[in-house]
Amino acid sequence: MKKGYVTLPEGQMHYRAEGEGEPLLLLHQAPLSGVEFQDIIPLLSRDFTVIAPDLPGHGQSDDLPREYGVEDYARSVVHFMDALGIKKTNLGGNHTGSAVSMSIAVDYPDRVKKLILSGESLIGTSEITAFLKMLESRPMSRDIPMDEAGRFLVEAWERYKALAPAAPLEVRFKPFVIGLAARLRRYDAHLPVFKWMATEDRLPKIKVPTLIFSGDKDIFFNRAVMLAAGERIPGCQVAIIENGGAMVCFEKPKEVAEVFLRFLKGHGVAVR
Repeated sequence: MKKGYVTLPEGQMHYRAEGEGEPLLLLHQAPLSGVEFQDIIPLLSRDFTVIAPDLPGHGQSDDLPREYGVEDYARSVVHFMDALGIKKTNLGGNHTGSAVSMSIAVDYPDRVKKLILSGESLIGTSEITAFLKMLESRPMSRDIPMDEAGRFLVEAWERYKALAPAAPLEVRFKPFVIGLAARLRRYDAHLPVFKWMATEDRLPKIKVPTLIFSGDKDIFFNRAVMLAAGERIPGCQVAIIENGGAMVCFEKPKEVAEVFLRFLKGHGVAVR
């Protein structure tokens, strides 16, 4: 697997890439990095050139000079595509990466061939607004105040247990560690995405072939909501991955890769 950097107006952006064929760009959730797709990339690379960047301010990419909005992340990804000479790509992501992918598909539709979405980007503006209200009294794990006894580590672990309730401990541990390291950085994409989702329902603006997927243990999973979201996007397909949580790409890489391949190759994906 190749790893490298490109220099953009937003700074240096780190990425992983492997394979041959038409491009497939995968965007991770906050506060993680392209490592989220490390076990999936080899399963897709026989058919696609799979590229998983670290979004600005995440992973090994440069820190942000200010808090970015979703449009800023989307613009950075388009600049990243330009730097690699990619005019049009299959595009998708999980949670935060899904929202950034949606933003690109809506604002730069000529750059996207097929689209893969998941997570909070599928639920309504009122639900996201309620979630933002809840965060005022219960901060995300990266924002839990540190204490000398290290109780914040236990509380953060409990949060990750809720995010990946069916995952083996060693699988859950990897995103947990990445998430802990993220607290050393001032900004990530969590809050900008939630605020962006609360302002407008963008699903009807999507005009490219789309797949919606989710693990059935994801904190944002709701079968009825997923199906309803799919009905608002022409020709949308829906896939539900059993016993996968918000960290489904770490937990179920083979199942995720299988769903992606069926969709991207035009074989059709059945609701599971």
